[in-house]
Parts: sequence; structure tokens; C-alpha cells
Amino acid sequence: MNNVFKKIIVFSLLLLSIFVISCKNNDNNYVDLDTLIPTVYNGETIPIYYIHTEKQTKYLSGDYKLASVYGKGQEELGKSNGITIDFSSIVDDANSYDFELSTDEAFSNKKVYTVNEKKITLYNLMIKTVYYYRVIRGSIVSETKAFRVDDEKLRNLNIEGITNCRDIGGYKVNGVRTNQGMIYRTSKFNADESTESLITEAGIKSLVEDLNIKTEIDLRKTEENEYGGITSSPLGASVNYIHIPMVSGGNIILLNPDKIKDLFVILGDENNYPLVFHCSIGTDRTGMVSFLLLNILGVEKDDVYFDYLFSNFGVIGKMRTASIIDDYYSVIDSAPGKNYQEKTINYLVGIGVNRSDIDNFIGIMTK
Repeated sequence: MNNVFKKIIVFSLLLLSIFVISCKNNDNNYVDLDTLIPTVYNGETIPIYYIHTEKQTKYLSGDYKLASVYGKGQEELGKSNGITIDFSSIVDDANSYDFELSTDEAFSNKKVYTVNEKKITLYNLMIKTVYYYRVIRGSIVSETKAFRVDDEKLRNLNIEGITNCRDIGGYKVNGVRTNQGMIYRTSKFNADESTESLITEAGIKSLVEDLNIKTEIDLRKTEENEYGGITSSPLGASVNYIHIPMVSGGNIILLNPDKIKDLFVILGDENNYPLVFHCSIGTDRTGMVSFLLLNILGVEKDDVYFDYLFSNFGVIGKMRTASIIDDYYSVIDSAPGKNYQEKTINYLVGIGVNRSDIDNFIGIMTK
């Protein structure tokens, strides 16, 4: 029995034991699967990179109540860092290189980037994830290398032309992270009351080609033509445009029960993913939807506040406060349940949301 096969058996037994232990544990005692992320590949320590800026890291590792110290909604502070990979040590000179990137060694979900120098800067990578890469030049394939993105909490994005962009997935629930790359929140792609595109061609490429967006859900009002009267997505013909107009100006959960029901019909259909939803600046109506989704998934209450108040790192006009989330929780508290996940689900069912749509959404984000 060779060493590689032995390692596979040991790792498989470890995963099985963790599964058994996890099934026996209660909600307050769980195994943290982040500890299973590899730290060594092919005998080399896997280098670690971070997508959060220093200011973002200070906020996310501190107290959400101090959000106003770091961002006030007036300047762009929310975009993630790029990660530069220098692969000069594994290739010879050539005019161009095909850089292949994947989250598994078999490169089954690879992305291919063509570059003209021996390095590449990558954006919008997933947190707490090991990536594998190799470089192709003609018929020559380099050795495979690995690196790790090690940031905690939210996965913020860097999309040219828009603000306030992040993944709904990636939060830790009972030691396991919800799926990344399935559903995103952003600001608008076209100007209010106009068909003028705000997102750039580079931004469209990031969403459509890198993040594989299939569906855009627009929450802007029909009144006063807030959504610009568009009938198709500014992201292009490959993206399905769905308009679910919601009103604001109060407790947005209470103002939009029928629209929330319509929204979950879309969220419950796996064929619509990956998808993106937004209102105008991606903070109020978008923040309300994010609040519901994070609670349905069982995300910790503090992390729900962290996500909402991270909007203050974007260009949103004026600073938002935790009191808005307080108001949402006051609504959810009226529903039965032993925790906020149960309360949120029961509240939604109570206003007419189909339970199967909720369960389908949870399955999409956790399977």
C-alpha cells in the first residue's frame, strides 16, 4: 500500500468520524470543519492570502456596533483585494500562458485565464478555500501548486462600476460554511429612472464569466420608473431578468409580504442559480432580503448585523445603523420557534411563503 493511498484512507476515516460526531452533537457543541482545510500540498506549505483590506479586517474581527468608525457610506471602501500569484518558478519563457485555476486537484471546475506575463492577479475568490493552479504553454503543463484564501466572515466582491457587492454564502453555521458562489447581493446595474448602464464591461465579465450569474432579481419600484423600465438584464442576454418590485420607507418586511412570497418562488428553483439580487444602492430592500436569507440559514445573529452594516463600506449616500436590523428582529420575534432560524421560517410560512421553496433554498445553500 503506497503512501498516497494510506493518506486517502486516513482522511476518509477522519471525515467519517467527524460526520458521526457531528450527528451526535447538539447545537452548542460541534466540530469546526475549517480545521480540515489542507495546509500542505505536495510537501510544501500552502501560502495564505487575504481578500479583506486592513480596515475591513478590523471591522469584521471586532464589534459590529463600531461599524461607523470604519465606514460611513460616503466612499468606496468595500471592494475586496486582488490576489497576485507569481508563477515564474514553474514556467519557462513564452509569449503567453494559460493559467488554470480550480478548487480541486482534478481541475473539474477550472477557470482558464490567458496572460502575457508570469503572474496573474485574481479577484473575487472564495474565503476559507484552497485553490489549485497550473500553467499551460502549448503542450507543456506545469506542476500543480496551491494557495489558500483564509479570511473569516463575509466574502465581499470587487465588481467594476457598482458598489456594495458580496456573497450571501460563506458564513459559518454549526462548524460548516454555507455554500459560496450561489447568491449575491449588489447595487443596481442601470441608473434609476434610466436605461443607462452603470456596470462596466469588465464588471459584466466578472459577474457573467467568472461568477456564472444566470439570474438577476431587481427589487426596485415600478412607481416613478425607479427601475428604468428595463425588460432585460444589463448583464446581457444570457442572464434572466426578473422584476419583483418592493417598496421601502418603513419596516420593509411588513411592507412587502406578497413580494417576499414571489421572491421565494425564484429562490426555491435551483435552475435560477447562481443569481444576484439588488434594489437601488443594495442596502435597504436588499438588506431586508439578506436578513431573511441569513436567518433562514441559521447564521449567527452578530454576523447578520455584520453583513448589514458592511453596506457602510459602500457608496450608499448615508450611514445605516443597527436599529434597522433591530426592527426586523422585532417582527420575526412574533413567530414561534426556539431560535431565529425557526422563527424566520415560521414567520415566512405565516405570510404565505411556500415551505418547500424555503427548504429548497436551504438545500441549495447547504448541500
